[in-house]
Amino acid sequence: MHKEPGDSSTTGAIILVAVTLILVAIVLIFLLSFLSFNSQDHLAPPIIQVTSVLHTTPSGTMNDASRVNIQNKGTVEYKNSDLMAEFYNGHEKLYAKIYTLHGTDFIPTRHFGVATIGGTGCRGDFFSPNEEIGIDLTNGYYRPGDLVELRIFQKSNDHSLTPLTGNLLHSYYMQDWLKENFYSDHTGYRIISQHQFRA
Repeated sequence: MHKEPGDSSTTGAIILVAVTLILVAIVLIFLLSFLSFNSQDHLAPPIIQVTSVLHTTPSGTMNDASRVNIQNKGTVEYKNSDLMAEFYNGHEKLYAKIYTLHGTDFIPTRHFGVATIGGTGCRGDFFSPNEEIGIDLTNGYYRPGDLVELRIFQKSNDHSLTPLTGNLLHSYYMQDWLKENFYSDHTGYRIISQHQFRA
């Protein structure tokens, strides 16, 4: 049986189109599943959470005291000297960075915007599950109704632990992710917890 010269090129073109469509379908399925399962807008899970914000003096007078209580809601204990904390009011980073959550180590550090820290989570060497730390920020940093955001960083030089991006289509998230993981001033640290709380 004699085949026309055009038959093999037509068959080849059909096979090439079919293979291309299959590959495109596989890539689309992968991307859609990635976006649907990782659509969070946070850089890290809320392991260490803000549990309350006090706005009054111990006698009850309103002065926007900005005393923030945080708690380890996870199942892992962390060496508190390896932890660093930052606070945001909404999307605005506050001038309050805590370079260690170990109480004794905190005292000699330069801690602008933070008067004191205390509580069971900073007394020993570890911040264990369910333990709390009270952080006395500068008065007026938070007022009732403000959005408090706490970010906790842990010392680590292992970049393989950098979490994958969550929401590729969320521009603020992507800017934040790039800043914290690649352009950050947190050299030697990685973000392990992020939590928001309405004051």
